[in-house]
Amino acid sequence: MIAALEIPRGRLLAAVLAACATLGSAFALAAVSAYLVTRAWTMPPVLDLTVAVVMVRALGVSRGVFRWLDRMLTHDVAFRGVVSLRTNLFTALAARPDDAVTRLRRGDLLARLGDDAQELGDHVIKAVVPALVAGVMTVVVLVTFAPLSLLATASMLLSLAVASVLAPLAGYRAARLAEQAVVSSRSTVTAQALEVLDDATSLRVDGRLEVALAQLDARQHEHDSAIDRAALPSAVASAAVPLALILAMAGSLLAAGAAWTTGGASAGQVGVLLLLPLSSFEAATALPAAASQYARSRAASARLAELAGPGGAPSPSPSPTHRAASAARPSPTHRTARAVSSSPPDRAAPAEMSPDDRSSTAHRSSADKTRRLAPDGEVRLRATGLSAGWEPGAARVRDLDLDLPAGSRLAVVGGSGSGKTTLLATLAGLLEPLAGTVELEDGSPLHPNVVLFAEDAHVFATTLRENLRVVRRDLEDDTALAALEAVDLMDWVRTLPHGLDTMLGPDGTTVSGGERRRLLLARAVIRRGPVLLLDEPTEHLDTARGDALLRALLDPADETLVPATSTVVVVTHRPEALPEGTPILRIGENDGTRTQES
Repeated sequence: MIAALEIPRGRLLAAVLAACATLGSAFALAAVSAYLVTRAWTMPPVLDLTVAVVMVRALGVSRGVFRWLDRMLTHDVAFRGVVSLRTNLFTALAARPDDAVTRLRRGDLLARLGDDAQELGDHVIKAVVPALVAGVMTVVVLVTFAPLSLLATASMLLSLAVASVLAPLAGYRAARLAEQAVVSSRSTVTAQALEVLDDATSLRVDGRLEVALAQLDARQHEHDSAIDRAALPSAVASAAVPLALILAMAGSLLAAGAAWTTGGASAGQVGVLLLLPLSSFEAATALPAAASQYARSRAASARLAELAGPGGAPSPSPSPTHRAASAARPSPTHRTARAVSSSPPDRAAPAEMSPDDRSSTAHRSSADKTRRLAPDGEVRLRATGLSAGWEPGAARVRDLDLDLPAGSRLAVVGGSGSGKTTLLATLAGLLEPLAGTVELEDGSPLHPNVVLFAEDAHVFATTLRENLRVVRRDLEDDTALAALEAVDLMDWVRTLPHGLDTMLGPDGTTVSGGERRRLLLARAVIRRGPVLLLDEPTEHLDTARGDALLRALLDPADETLVPATSTVVVVTHRPEALPEGTPILRIGENDGTRTQES
């Protein structure tokens, strides 16, 4: 796990030393204070206590200073590690076959890249550093007690063994069993919550919103129950430390009594024997929690390794032709065309990165080096015996044959959940077919010749210009404005305070549903490409405006939006608005049947 974070040993060592200095100061403060109190009880000359008084002040101040340094260094190490981990994860994902990600539910992907990556960072803060510090402090405590009393040392050794070994082992085993349920339920809750939020409008229209909310509430209850089950063993493990402290206090009390009655110890030594055990378990107290964190981090590490691919290394580029079900990957939890949104050759990156940075990052993988654009006007997309679905044995579309020469237009219609988005994701190469093949006639790879623009492609929290440049890094303002004019967005652009430099909210929260759809359509106009797959591009628009854009997309004689040589496949719920003669592929509601008509 530490290797995945790529933490420099020097930084980790500095964090451990700072933490040791913190607890060492606290331990020394307790020892000197105990000596000072009991020694003062014998009323010695005041000058005999001066050194102890100064040491108490110095140790009290140094403890706070070292604690600040400890927190700064430890969190610096952890945060640097998480940044490195996430960078490597995105690099690995960019080189993996696309359906390695698309077969995950969006919430599951979010949980892995978010919570699981953070769990590995917490592994440093809450497990590695506390465990190393506890080991050092155990040696310091035993070395301190050894000259004072062998009986006290023996009882302290036994107590520390209980607190530092038995309690963490018990806590780890219990937490590992419980964490399996917690991680699974957390991922399910996150994924289902995102689906409800994203599809709230359509679920309400279909009358399924209450059912979806009830299912989410049930999953949340299961998650809460799993957390409750995990809390009990953690409490039992934590209780072992106070019990060990009681055992140590009993041994020290017997040792102090024996030393005092025999006259073999001074008042100061007796005070140290009686009071020092109270500060000897500060490091051990964190070990049960460290063991639980180790269990959580280990589970998170396994999930991230699965996401990154075999060995955590980038996988080879997928074949241009997607093969049959024998090559299908493990079944997903659910559907996720949303996880990919749009897939231009320059992969979309976080808004903080410049388009040039996005481009250079996207092209680091060896898979990108094999991609090439087919000559304009020579692309023929074919699907033979195609069955598509998110889970083996649960095809949404079955035995489909498609032959789309260059410049073809095709409308795909069907009810919600019938498999329209699944079909587009498979045609784009983002989802492995369950059976059959999808290929370009000339052998060119599907990427970047076939481009899918999903209905919920991401809108970044950056400027309008940058939101268009995610599909074309060399985009000029004139081209951007022409695309916005083509999709009837210029009236909106003129109202923006800074034009193309206007900042948009996270995921398009500052634009309406219709403006968002036309912004995504403008990306498709800018990107163009031999084959464009558009998922409900006119949804949320008024009827007249939406129908006009739909006709412009599907009329080969109208090159306002796309060239006549480009093949266009559009998912729509308005077949009555299609240009006359447009081929229509109808997909059945439940059984995946399909009919094609002109």
